[in-house]
Amino acid sequence: MPFLPLSQVRSLRNELDGTNAEISTWGCEGYGDNIKQWSDSCDEDVGAVIRVTSAHEAAIVVKFVTCHQIPLAVRGGGYSTSGSSTARGGIVLDLAKLRKVQVDPVSRVVTAEGGALWADIDVAAAQHGLAVVGSTLSHIGAAGATLGGGYGWLTGQYGLAIDNLLWAKVVLADGRVVIASEDHYPDLFWAIRGAGQEFGVAVELGFRAHPQRNSVYAGTLLFSHDNLSAVVDFANHFETITDGKQGLWFGSTMVPSMTQCCILVVVFYNGDQEAAERFFAPLLSAGPLVNGAGMIPYDSLNGILNTTDTLNRRGSDTEVNISYPLENAMGPRKSMRGSNVTLPLDLNFVQSVYDEFNGVLTDYPQTRDSRLLVELLPNAQIQKTPLNATAFANRGPYYNVSCLFRWYDPGLDERIRSLQASLLERIALEAGIKKPGHSRPTQGTGIYANYAGHEVSTETIFGLNYPRLQELKKKFDPHNTFNKWHRIRVPQSDPR
Repeated sequence: MPFLPLSQVRSLRNELDGTNAEISTWGCEGYGDNIKQWSDSCDEDVGAVIRVTSAHEAAIVVKFVTCHQIPLAVRGGGYSTSGSSTARGGIVLDLAKLRKVQVDPVSRVVTAEGGALWADIDVAAAQHGLAVVGSTLSHIGAAGATLGGGYGWLTGQYGLAIDNLLWAKVVLADGRVVIASEDHYPDLFWAIRGAGQEFGVAVELGFRAHPQRNSVYAGTLLFSHDNLSAVVDFANHFETITDGKQGLWFGSTMVPSMTQCCILVVVFYNGDQEAAERFFAPLLSAGPLVNGAGMIPYDSLNGILNTTDTLNRRGSDTEVNISYPLENAMGPRKSMRGSNVTLPLDLNFVQSVYDEFNGVLTDYPQTRDSRLLVELLPNAQIQKTPLNATAFANRGPYYNVSCLFRWYDPGLDERIRSLQASLLERIALEAGIKKPGHSRPTQGTGIYANYAGHEVSTETIFGLNYPRLQELKKKFDPHNTFNKWHRIRVPQSDPR
């Protein structure tokens, strides 16, 4: 049973009296559904789930938990696999009803509420021939992905999501609602661009949008393991031939009809099909088992890698008509983690990574629906922004690696996470910026905060930006109300 005192629940109900906020507590109808997480490994009983409909209601909740020192988690899309969206015994501030998106086609500005999914933004912007640099998955929360950095298929042209963020309306720990931008609260704006989850609740975001009237060439290719060398060879030439309008992901996954992993390749080209097929000709001519690439509208792009499960609590709250697969089925236990690589990649090393990943999926059959991907998104635009211009510290001449493990048995939690951590650490040490003989760049930590778990220290994630983040944490959240993400420590005062 959750341990939030009934007296505090009553007090919060009184403070929210007359608002449209919905309060769900232990024993209430629908409580079990409201606490459900995308990953079953994160399911925890919470004292209350408060689903707010305005910044004012969010401010009441935040001020209340700060005053009473109640554990707080903020849930936007709710796709954390490290428990950032839940608070055992505490309060979950749920933004699922804050999903409105407004588009100003003249100024090319898209304003999205804090609970909007990327699908909401993609569809709304596309109606005006615009696009926002967003995630590569349409069913995750826009605010959470953005505040941690925000890589997207348009990153090669326009940088990260935070590089296109114009302002954010933020609820601070003391209940104040402020607009953070380059001109107002610039120090807070610096912090939230890369570490925003630690500084407040983003109830509204303003994005710079870009013209995007043409369809794009994108999709997935599946190759047999025999084609690994052709895929690696193309990947090693990618950064010398891209002009920023392309993207290439490749890695391993297992499909139901196979007994070993195949090579999954994701291609993207912001242009016409003829030019795209010329660009990816070495891959297309290598004979993929499945070729799912073709011309699609941009607002469909971020759905090509969506998993087959999502949060059923989202089904009735959408502002646009978005269909979810499998009748909104919930998924299994999950762990999303990351690493980094530099090019060129050694074929023997990539082969060894394939063998290790394939071995895990073979030894533990319930993990078959897992995937490991090297994410080659052109990084020149990312590196144009100085490392100290925002809190985000992953700017450098290297590429992210993502690994999503999925399984069902709670008894395997420790084992699967250990195998995942070992594999990703080996990738970093042998192919990333830590590899022997590599001249480590002055920019970038090599760790994408949105892919990092709690086992990675905050100092490691934010590098040289960490001391400033600590000072700003002390200024805006001295009592550490927001501590479910990467837990920036407030510096202690000198006793002298």
